[in-house]
Amino acid sequence: MFRQGFRAFLSALDQIGMVCHRIAKFLLVVMGVAMAVIILLQVLFRFSIKIPFPWSEELARYLMVWIGMMGASIAMQEGRHVGVDILVDRLHGRAQSLVRGMALIGILWFLGLMVREGIQLMLQIAEQRSPAMDIPMVFPYGAIPLGAFFMIVEGLRAFFRLLCGLDEPKVR
Repeated sequence: MFRQGFRAFLSALDQIGMVCHRIAKFLLVVMGVAMAVIILLQVLFRFSIKIPFPWSEELARYLMVWIGMMGASIAMQEGRHVGVDILVDRLHGRAQSLVRGMALIGILWFLGLMVREGIQLMLQIAEQRSPAMDIPMVFPYGAIPLGAFFMIVEGLRAFFRLLCGLDEPKVR
């Protein structure tokens, strides 16, 4: 009974993870293309027509933050983050699983702080507007809690898979 419920929980977590992954990939592609087009237009307009866009650098900076956070969440799901596991690889069985589990708990704790502090920061600067584009600063800062949330979902998937002994977690 417990095992069936836990498998249903893992299945739901996998579904949520896949939705987060698709959203992150979509945002990454859209924002990457937008940043490339904006920078290209800025260079062309500044040097050929002599009409610079005063907001292009600011927008490119904000898009870079979003690209970084969405890319980090995708890298976490695909197991592409750099990890130093020379000592962990020398362990076997339960000891290795215990160390990996403790590392995942530390990662999840840090990501939880990122979500909490990112939301608090967004609430503090809710009325602040960007200098050049005059958009609310919650949009640029929103990348922090959203990206961290996506990584938490993947971290939880890895932790519970490790706990069940289902497969080797990609997150390290």
